Amino acid sequence: MLSTRDLVAGYDERTVLDGLHLDVPADAFTVIVGPNACGKSTLLRTMARLLTPRRGTVLLDGAAIRDLPTREVARRLSVLPQSPLVPEGVTVADLVGRGRQPYQRWWRQWSADDAAAVDRAMALADVTDLAGRPVDTLSGGQRQRVWIAMTLAQDTEALLLDEPTTFLDLAHQVEVLDLLHRLRAERGRTVVAVLHDLNQAARYADHLIAMRAGAVLAAGPPREILTVDLVREVFGLDCVIVPCPVTGAPLVVPALTTPTLAGPLPAAGGETPAGTEHPKGT
Repeated sequence: MLSTRDLVAGYDERTVLDGLHLDVPADAFTVIVGPNACGKSTLLRTMARLLTPRRGTVLLDGAAIRDLPTREVARRLSVLPQSPLVPEGVTVADLVGRGRQPYQRWWRQWSADDAAAVDRAMALADVTDLAGRPVDTLSGGQRQRVWIAMTLAQDTEALLLDEPTTFLDLAHQVEVLDLLHRLRAERGRTVVAVLHDLNQAARYADHLIAMRAGAVLAAGPPREILTVDLVREVFGLDCVIVPCPVTGAPLVVPALTTPTLAGPLPAAGGETPAGTEHPKGT
């Protein structure tokens, strides 16, 4: 389990998180949501030990993560940051293989287990057919799936992903989120992801964390905490919430702000308003 205690973090003179106290459950799919610049990525980076807190601590199964050996952390946590840089000229297979570095020693180099882990990760992320391609020749969506494959090749008990569906079309977004859900459900992985799509978050998350201005406003199962009032408080958006017809999860429907989006309203008695016509064939 990951947790934070009195966590203060930020950049230069700007404080983003101030005294954050949070528990992320083990063996769950946790999604962090909130408006832009609310601290979602800062929280994820600090939990992943990519950003050193100014005060407070991050705990991994009760131990201060800053005190753990780097190799041990890398074997327990894998991280996909926002917009990672692609090494020039490296192939897909080589990049995914870098996920095995925490298991390398000077006396133990590449092994059959490493090769199997890379093959499995590429298959899960649907990039096997790209194995020999240079990463810098791929589309944004293809690159994102390759980075996800590298994260999977690390074979850790917890995965932290900052906007893993960035650059992906809708079909691949669903594939990635389905994959993360299966890793949690079938293999007991702890998954923590930052997502911008509130409805995707509500559909897949076991545990939802809603943030605004560096603070956590609510945390818990989406069906318990996702309300009209919370959406208004977090996003400043009026909405209605209905059950998803597929999963029954909360489905956020923004309130109508442009009346013309509704189309012409029928006149009294069902007549067509002046200046409009029914489509042919109706």
